[in-house]
Parts: sequence; structure tokens; C-alpha cells
Amino acid sequence: MSARSPVPPPQGRAPRTAPDDARAVVREFLSGTEEQAWYGLLETHDALLRALDARLLAEHRMPLSVFEALTHITHAETGTISISDLADRVHLSPSQTSRIAAGLEREGLARRRRNPNDSRSTVVAITEAGRARLRDAAPTYLSTIRTHLFDALTDRDVTQLVRIWDRAKAIQPPAGGHHRP
Repeated sequence: MSARSPVPPPQGRAPRTAPDDARAVVREFLSGTEEQAWYGLLETHDALLRALDARLLAEHRMPLSVFEALTHITHAETGTISISDLADRVHLSPSQTSRIAAGLEREGLARRRRNPNDSRSTVVAITEAGRARLRDAAPTYLSTIRTHLFDALTDRDVTQLVRIWDRAKAIQPPAGGHHRP
């Protein structure tokens, strides 16, 4: 056989393809229905984030990351939140979060200052202008969630979804001791 000819499959077996191999690996861990549920979750999450970001940008010139940062700053129990805690909550690096906080400060939407308990870190607090901007954008954010997620579900579906997420969260290790607002 020449070096260019493919190696024939063993007698009686069709050749396996890369997708077949990938499916076999997945099936060792997930059933077909579980795989559908997993990809459905990922695709729904991705589509919702893209829709939120697009609408917030189009209607408020505010990226989703800025909206989320303002939300978490507003919900901070002590009125301030450290850049590192904010980074954890918005799922960005501390340097990206620091740039967002600097931009919020430039726009008058937040104030930054040294952490009085740890001079190595910075805390961020919302301003009245920041609260107003968040209140203005919140209906866009919430109506997008309704349109892209809840409008297609019945009340029973939503209740079941809550039960499912509660069970899934119950088996997860704590994630830094904070909850999303």
C-alpha cells in the first residue's frame, strides 16, 4: 500500500469518524438527553447575554458589564465593594474591573477610594447619578430577560426551573460566599 492510501478499516467494521469518537467520549459521562440539556443551557445563556448587551448598548450606550458592575456596587451591603469582589461578581479580571470602575468614576456614576481596612485595595461606591443611570437602564435589562427567557415558559415551567437550579446549587461548593442580587 502506498503512503497516500488510507489504511482500510478492520474487516466487518465501518471506519470511526472524529464526531463518532467525540460522541463516544461524551456518552461515557452524559446521556443524549443530558447533553441536550447542557447545550440548551449554554446556548440560552449565550443568547440572553448577547441580547442584553446589544439592547443596553443600543438604548443606553451601556455594555452589560457596566450594568452588572453598577448593580453589584448598588447592592453592596456596606455601600462599597472592593475591586476584587466586584471582579468575582461580574466574572472579569481585576484589571478589567478596575478599568470599568475608572470609567464609571469619569462619568460620575461611581466613586473610587482606598479601602480604609486595607490600603492595598480600592473600593467603589455608587453615586446618585449612577443610581439614576441604573434605574433608567433596568427596564431594558429586565424586559429583555422576560422576552428572551420567561415569555416562552409557563408559571409551572418557571417553578420547575427554580427547583432544578436549587438542586443543582445545593451540590456545588460555595463560590466565594456571595450571591448575585
